[in-house]
This record gives sequence, C-alpha cells and structure tokens, in this order.
Amino acid sequence: MSIFSKFKTLFHATDDTKIPVPALFATRSDTIYAPISGMLVSRKEINDEVIAEGMLGEGYGILPVGNIIYAPASGRVDMTTVTNHSIGLLASNGAKVIIHAGIGTVAMDGKGFTRYVEMGDTVTAGQPLLSFDIAAIKEAGYDEIVTCVISNPQSLEEVHLVGSSNTLLGGRPLVKVGDPLMVTE
Repeated sequence: MSIFSKFKTLFHATDDTKIPVPALFATRSDTIYAPISGMLVSRKEINDEVIAEGMLGEGYGILPVGNIIYAPASGRVDMTTVTNHSIGLLASNGAKVIIHAGIGTVAMDGKGFTRYVEMGDTVTAGQPLLSFDIAAIKEAGYDEIVTCVISNPQSLEEVHLVGSSNTLLGGRPLVKVGDPLMVTE
C-alpha cells in the first residue's frame, strides 16, 4: 500500500477497507467532543424541525470535512440503526448522545453508510463508529450535516454548549475531531 493510500484511509473509509485508525485526543469524563471535523452550526440552524426545536436534545450540527464519525466520549453503544446513518452512545457521565449523519438520510436505506460497532459495545473517545459517503448523500438530495446532541439533558444538572474555535469560516467556528462541544454537570 502506498503512502498516499495509507493517508487516504485515515480520512475516507470504504467498504473494502479495514476499520479506520482511532482519533487520539485528551479527554475528560464530563465532556462530549466533536465526532467529526467541520464547520460548527447551531442546533436551531439545522434544516430539520425536530432537531432545530430541541426535541431530540441539546447540541450542534457540523458541516463535515471527511466522512468518519468518531466516538465523542467513552461509554457504551446503546442505539444503532439498520440503515447505519445514526448511532447512540451512553457516555460514562450519563449523557445519552445521538449522532446522526445527514438530514433525511434514513430514506437512503443504508446505502453509503458503514457501521464499525454493535449495540452494547464499549467504546473509547476517538474510536471510529461509522463512515458515510458524502457524495451519495448529496446525490440523493439530502443535507450531509452531522448532528451531535445530548438527548437526556433533563437527567443531567446542566449541559453547557462550549463549541468554539479561533478559526472561523464565514463567521462560523471550524472544529476538529476531539474539540470540546458540550460539558455536563
């Protein structure tokens, strides 16, 4: 395998590749980290009424750069979908985190999505959870934004939205995998 091929597999998983290399970053048990790199979008700006109105919980959207979603915290996989477009994680701090690749992508019936973990698996922050084909999502007419929300904020004392960056694009923060998004109490 050429050096270019090795580098490419770090950022773009395909059906014929092995599980991507984990992302390494320092973690704290009270923090939920960015599961993918990209441009941060407030929950209210996401083009899905259920998410925008907070019916799924508190969090952010990320317009992705790359196609691999990593565990935003250590914990246990407590929800998977047969279409592999969404995954739920019960973080070690009690936060239930839902990560959803794309808006409306459930209608793609799994085409373009690969999951690397199973229900009940214990994962560590930075472990690859799933990958998706951005081109397939766009071709199907859907928005490729990745959402990351805490679905049980009422079970936690507080959820602080702390996603930010010193690097802005069009006035929006750019985040990388492992940047803090939410701190729980």
